[in-house]
Amino acid sequence: MTSQQPGNRLAGRTALVTGSTRGLGRTIAEWLAREGADVIVTGRDEPDVQASVEAIRDLGVDSFGAAADLSKPSQIHGLASAIFDRIDRLDILVNNAGMSIIEDCWDVSDEHWDYQMNVNLRAPYILSQYAIQHMIEQKIPGRIVNISTIGAHRTHGDRAVYNIGKAGVEMMTSAMAFEVASHGITINCVAPGAMADRPGQELTPEERERIARGIPVGRVGTGDDIASAVTYFCLPESSFITGETLLVTGGHESKLWEPS
Repeated sequence: MTSQQPGNRLAGRTALVTGSTRGLGRTIAEWLAREGADVIVTGRDEPDVQASVEAIRDLGVDSFGAAADLSKPSQIHGLASAIFDRIDRLDILVNNAGMSIIEDCWDVSDEHWDYQMNVNLRAPYILSQYAIQHMIEQKIPGRIVNISTIGAHRTHGDRAVYNIGKAGVEMMTSAMAFEVASHGITINCVAPGAMADRPGQELTPEERERIARGIPVGRVGTGDDIASAVTYFCLPESSFITGETLLVTGGHESKLWEPS
């Protein structure tokens, strides 16, 4: 993969970012690429994956991609196998891919439960297993960063399964971090608050203003807010931090805050 470029703090490292064809995942991938990391792109649709790969390469690093439906365990394992058959080393895994089905908790079908839990919790767990085994075998002081949600702390309405799955991601972060710390691998989690634009859930200016009134810093979050936190957890200077969840919410999770 790409040779080191002076000044790039992640030069020489390879990162896998799930759900990186658009939205937050794409922004995270671009931040890591700008720090010099080669990036493996994943998404459901092959054309979107290839378009993102080309965009990442334009940032001066190497990139390739693989398409998979993370709601299907067989494809999760297939994705991991395909990636590790192709690369010599993986330094960073960002479990970003996630989704929610908006519905009342009493209406959730077994199918909807399985779909959301597979994407939001099972896929990160399986991919982390592959990454950890690889990092231990190759003696790589790797970094795994999971993405949660403020809904694991201050629940969203009509998203019970999503919130449950992401709460599981936070416990997974803590449990796995405890087990692998002696191998020099850190595992942390970033929990975004209200975001300006999520694919398929773009906010109008009026919605942004209304939501911002409930956030102490006075605005909704951006992809850059989250990507900067993820990037920090991938850097050498964060090596003494593991098993933690960082809420990037503008203070929204504080129970002491009451909007004016």
